[in-house]
Amino acid sequence: LEINISEVKKNKHHSLLFGFLTFGVPLILGTISGFYILRLNILQSVLFASMFSSHTLLTFPLVSKLGLSKRPEVSTTIGGTIITDTLALLILAVIIKMYNGSINHFFWIKLFISISLYTISVLFLLPKLTRWFFKKYANENGIEEYVFIFSLLFIVSYLAHFAGLEPIIGAFLVGLSLNRLIPEKSILMNRIHFVGNSLFIPYFLISVGMIIEPKAFISDWKTWEVSLVMIITALISKYLASYFFGKIVKYDSTQKNLMFGLSVNQAAATLAAVLIGFELGIFNETILSGTIMMIIVTTFVGAVTTNKAVKTILSKVTRTHKKKKEKLSERILLPIHNPNN
Repeated sequence: LEINISEVKKNKHHSLLFGFLTFGVPLILGTISGFYILRLNILQSVLFASMFSSHTLLTFPLVSKLGLSKRPEVSTTIGGTIITDTLALLILAVIIKMYNGSINHFFWIKLFISISLYTISVLFLLPKLTRWFFKKYANENGIEEYVFIFSLLFIVSYLAHFAGLEPIIGAFLVGLSLNRLIPEKSILMNRIHFVGNSLFIPYFLISVGMIIEPKAFISDWKTWEVSLVMIITALISKYLASYFFGKIVKYDSTQKNLMFGLSVNQAAATLAAVLIGFELGIFNETILSGTIMMIIVTTFVGAVTTNKAVKTILSKVTRTHKKKKEKLSERILLPIHNPNN
């Protein structure tokens, strides 16, 4: 819901390029580190790698608050987030299907048709249904709209199972499809934020925290090994994606660092993937604990890097503004009623 689709469209070619880079580079490095260093099998390695491909825009509010959300590198990162998160969640869906059953041509055809029908239905039918409901039943207190939105969220997320996808993909698609219909500064968005931040996110994090065994970090050195591999892979792969993209489009080091700071944070999709993998027996407690350590480190690095890049950009903008004012200081404006005079 927070993604500015119009800004993403302005930089759609850059968003596509960065989306595939920030998905592909971590996927390759993650698969290699999982297969050769942690000795996972190929299915586990690919799912393990997909956790590095996705990212959460945790530091975006900082950029938005300071009025930098419309900068090209920011809107490119946002567009890339849509692409990389979607691809990472699709890998999650495919790996789960492959893990649970046999793979043949019929499986791929069925999966492609079911995913296509589900995605098209959500993205095209949901906005029309929501517009109709808002016009017919909306009122000043906004309770009906709120209940309607959350009903859609739960229904569409549940129906994702029938398309062979995980509920988190359904929730993500609901957010994309209703993006234009829920204004950022509205009572409805305020209520969605409040319930998400005060109820859903804390419960989700508590449920993950209850699974982790803190003693593993003291008694089992394997947990530290996995944590270090995950942290190093996440940081290097996300930095390389931002660096390569910056080189291609000729961004300066500050712009590259801002993209890295925005895209290095691992949280929502990563937690969902590891939790689903753990529940299905694909991952063990060691990888679950390592994921939490990776999330802590990447969010810290993301916050520090974004903050530093934002300060540099603001100082450059201030200097440029001062120079412009100096150049214009000698100009005089005369109001003339008749242009002929």
